[in-house]
Amino acid sequence: MPSYLDDKAFVDFVLEKGSIPFLVRGSLVCSANFNFIPFVGIRVSGPTYHVHAIGENPGKPEDTGVIYVHELNDEAVFPGEIELAEKTKLGISKALNCLELWADFLCLAVGNPKIVIEVQRPINAVITTRSNLDSRAFNKWGTLSENYLQLETSDRRKLAGAMWWYRKACTAVYYSLFDSYTAYWNCLEILCNVSGSKVHKGSNVNNAIQQYLKSKTKIKPGHIQHCYNNFVNYSIKEQMKDALKVIMGEEQAVQAIYQCFEVKPEKDRLYQIRNDINHGNIRENSGRDYERVRYRGMLLWNIVMELLHKKLGHSISMGMSINALADKLANPAFRNGES
Repeated sequence: MPSYLDDKAFVDFVLEKGSIPFLVRGSLVCSANFNFIPFVGIRVSGPTYHVHAIGENPGKPEDTGVIYVHELNDEAVFPGEIELAEKTKLGISKALNCLELWADFLCLAVGNPKIVIEVQRPINAVITTRSNLDSRAFNKWGTLSENYLQLETSDRRKLAGAMWWYRKACTAVYYSLFDSYTAYWNCLEILCNVSGSKVHKGSNVNNAIQQYLKSKTKIKPGHIQHCYNNFVNYSIKEQMKDALKVIMGEEQAVQAIYQCFEVKPEKDRLYQIRNDINHGNIRENSGRDYERVRYRGMLLWNIVMELLHKKLGHSISMGMSINALADKLANPAFRNGES
């Protein structure tokens, strides 16, 4: 999904109309017309309902009567529009930000319903490269599955969780690039066996603490904090760094660690992007934020793909080093489709 402001058809459509049409989809039912114009320029009206049932009548596939329902989705959909304060790209950007903020407050006011805002475009098509389930793909599936079944039970459980997040990321990209990025990062953390409660233990830790404290005539809270941060705490970053070195080998791991935690500027660190998304510091309707997450996300995807295959004993290659790939993805010529 391209950035809204980079979609010329969408921009022309909205500027001519003077407003952005949208749909609210989820578990929130709108039973009347509401006018938020005096506050944020938004109008919404009553819903339509979509009820989708999946089921079958065992033994009687031709039966059109009563079925046994295995899955039932009841979703309310109602339309709205937000007026542009000014008919410019900046006006569109402000309106999109305002629309998100309106939905955030609505969710809070109503009491945590599912609320999904879908901005309507004149053309809304998802075009992707299709993959073929052929004999080559089937054979590769067989190899990966066989290697998976040879793992220890605990390793299989963790890897299954990582692969679930991987598939979620592949699906989420059609709806939200940011959700896709977060799912890839979750996959990476599972592959690195990250846990928020891990600590360093043992005689080396005890000795380091004793050595540090023996010269202190009076132990202060700052000394305790120093001991925890420097000797006891096994942070997510440190856990991932150690795990990457084991899985990828020193050379590749150093580059993955650099791109995740050390690259400058700090906002381009893969870990920092994950934090910015989770903390709401960046918005998907911002063209600059979208581009940053899109291209850095491609790098994250490649790292995750390599780790998944290594875990399954089926090594693959990016065709270049991690840092070289990062440089290529940051190249304006590549982003403009020139190379």
